[in-house]
Amino acid sequence: MINSISKDKIPKNCGYVLSSDQLNTLLAENNITIHTDLIYYYSKVPGQLLYAYYSFPNDHIPYYRIYIQSGTVLRREIKNAKKVVSDIVLPEFMAWLNYILKLPENSTLFNKPPTFTATLKNGNLDITKDTLEDCH
Repeated sequence: MINSISKDKIPKNCGYVLSSDQLNTLLAENNITIHTDLIYYYSKVPGQLLYAYYSFPNDHIPYYRIYIQSGTVLRREIKNAKKVVSDIVLPEFMAWLNYILKLPENSTLFNKPPTFTATLKNGNLDITKDTLEDCH
């Protein structure tokens, strides 16, 4: 379940691709209960579909959490981008998140907060993710 949502105002020629309902459903279906913050933002370079990072407890926030940022795409690309997010990005993200959540707390991957990034540029999807191995 998403614990907080924040959203930037965006120009009329842009739109957000990820819906909070879509993400909430996906988290619930996968029994993901980690604290989740969703931040929508205006990306000056359109096509920033999803950026997520896994964050550790610290002196100020005593629990694990996932921060998810969803950027904007140009309106003319929104239909294609929504399909890409639904068909490819979210399944890849869930595989990555499940992988991260199963790692032991002393995993070397946690030397820095692990990240997941999905961008769409000129119709080409690029996904990068921190893993110790392929998480499929």
